Amino acid sequence: MDASASVQALAVALLSYALYHLVHTFHWHPLAPFPGPRLAALTRFYRAYFDISWKHSFAHHLIELHNKYGDVVRIGPNELHFRTPAAYLEIFSPANRWDKEARLYHSFGEDRSSFGYLTYAEAKERKDILSRRFSRKAVQEAQGVVQGIVIELCRTLADNAAAPVDLYYAFRCMSVDVITYLCFAKSVDAVHAPNYESPLLVAMDASMTVFPVFKHFHFIKEMIMNCPPRLSKMLSPATAGLVDLQTLLKAQIASLTSDPSQLEKLPHSTTIYHELLRPEAYRTNTQPCPGSLYEEAQALMFGGADTTGMTLMHGCFYILQETSKDIYGKLKAELRNAWPDLDAAAPKWEDLERLPYLTGVVKESLRMAPGVASPLPRVVPSSGAVVGGVRVPGGTIVAHSSHFIHMDPAIFEAPHAFRPERWIGENAKALDRYLLAFSRGPRSCLGLQLAWAELYLTYAHIFRKFDVEIDESSPKELKWKDTFLASYLGPHLKAWMRPVTR
Repeated sequence: MDASASVQALAVALLSYALYHLVHTFHWHPLAPFPGPRLAALTRFYRAYFDISWKHSFAHHLIELHNKYGDVVRIGPNELHFRTPAAYLEIFSPANRWDKEARLYHSFGEDRSSFGYLTYAEAKERKDILSRRFSRKAVQEAQGVVQGIVIELCRTLADNAAAPVDLYYAFRCMSVDVITYLCFAKSVDAVHAPNYESPLLVAMDASMTVFPVFKHFHFIKEMIMNCPPRLSKMLSPATAGLVDLQTLLKAQIASLTSDPSQLEKLPHSTTIYHELLRPEAYRTNTQPCPGSLYEEAQALMFGGADTTGMTLMHGCFYILQETSKDIYGKLKAELRNAWPDLDAAAPKWEDLERLPYLTGVVKESLRMAPGVASPLPRVVPSSGAVVGGVRVPGGTIVAHSSHFIHMDPAIFEAPHAFRPERWIGENAKALDRYLLAFSRGPRSCLGLQLAWAELYLTYAHIFRKFDVEIDESSPKELKWKDTFLASYLGPHLKAWMRPVTR
């Protein structure tokens, strides 16, 4: 056979395959009956374009897709996205043991962590061990640490009262100090960073922008994550703070695993290592390898640092608007009544939970903040399932986003309005079921009790100790892109923090 005949044969074979792929995708595939963009059904690179391009955000694009195609949309060759509350409650039902989807959850380099394990069984063992440190009781016992870091944040805010403060960075400095001290007994002391621009937070922001690339191009993730630390800092100076912390954590883990007696020398005995290095905590009477310990540490650091600070900033953004003076006034008045003397001991978390208006502010902040912006994908078991009234074949990836529930006008009247009052009164209890900032089911957020404590304590200290005023340089809208968490596209909220004396 001559060269031209070979080329022709190859062309015919490729054309035949392309034709088969088209016919299979749109007529024979089990998801063929579901509506959605044709390009999305053909290739996952439709999703990759929206994930990676900074001109677009897939979380926002999903709103357009559902408005066009309805409650169920085919967003990939083997993936469906739903928007109804019933579908969310079914996908993330406490009774379900559905696996996580590998492409997303293995894009963070945390495959062997409570967050990254794909199967319920693997995650359950790890989560059960760590829950001793993140239960409500454990957080109540540790709230003195949280309170102390919040107080230190307030001291630095008072010291910086002559200029407006970037509250996104300030609040995240608090939460990263809390999570690093509680988990690793090594606070990074972010609240004392100049302008709150902690190198660790700057590095985490830089890292979030590359996770969508890792998700779709696994080989790039492997190359970058296996770079020597010195080379990583040379190639991306913005990530130096994260590389330094990673190096510190790896050295700490190496020391503790080689000589467990070093645990006794840590500043407190409630770190994650005290739990994870107990062989008797495991069914196999063994302990995780150093790599797994490091991945768990990184997962907790990212999970504990960003979302709480983001929620606090979004809440403050709405509270400080000119149209929200009544919200600001009611919150200040309630806190003044509950804590009349600033020289007296600060209220505890459990006392603050009894304040109805503060509770409304906390819950409304969680509802309005983007938090985990990406849809969370699960794999339907081989037997198939009914989701949102629709029969879904086994092996299908199904996803949902809490944003669709939080902005559903059938559940939350005027969903784009910040209304703490909606969480007060007879109907408030019914709404709690639809507050899904921490997801739900067996794979819900491990650190949710710590997050609740940080939100209550930080709001209480900020709005009792300061008169807060939004700076004119703040944006009119907080614009963000979906990079799993939200990455902000413009300036953050800045505010003047003027200490009060009574």
